[in-house]
Amino acid sequence: MKVLFLILLFLSFTKADEMSRIEAIVADITELRTEYKECQKELNSKDTSSTRKYKKLYQKEKQKNTILKAELEYSSALDKSNKNLTKRIKKLEKELKTKQDNFPKLMMKDKTEEDDKLVRFKATSYRLKYDSIIYNSINGKMITKWVKNTSFTSSVKTKSWIKVTGYFVNKKWTPSKKDMWIKIKQVKMK
Repeated sequence: MKVLFLILLFLSFTKADEMSRIEAIVADITELRTEYKECQKELNSKDTSSTRKYKKLYQKEKQKNTILKAELEYSSALDKSNKNLTKRIKKLEKELKTKQDNFPKLMMKDKTEEDDKLVRFKATSYRLKYDSIIYNSINGKMITKWVKNTSFTSSVKTKSWIKVTGYFVNKKWTPSKKDMWIKIKQVKMK
């Protein structure tokens, strides 16, 4: 009987351990159910912080998507417009070339000796009609600029230029030490 008692005692200990394990599993399941219900409640609630965060993120991404679509449409419209403009430019260039080919060519007038022929005459005083540029030679480089009504003398000219042989400084005549030319259309006699 002692043996039977020991066997029963041993079995109760082993079974008790199994019972406590089963009780622990039941407790875990109960805790998981409680957490599951809380999660369901939070998900069903419309104002959770995580859903608000994801809603904001969704709105931002939606705005970015809208902007990208608009840029894409604008870009494709520009491409289409550029293609149309390129075609139009080519067409106009072709028309211009055709019209240029049909237009009479203008020839440069040959320079005659008469244009460059120096004419000497008695020294005379002149005055500028308006502000004028003074050149170092006929069709040369600019030396300086004189203001309107500046007085000077000359005894040499061509058809379109007149040479400054002297000028007035403080109402006193001074001979010109270097070549100075003015376009004749800018000059009037005193």
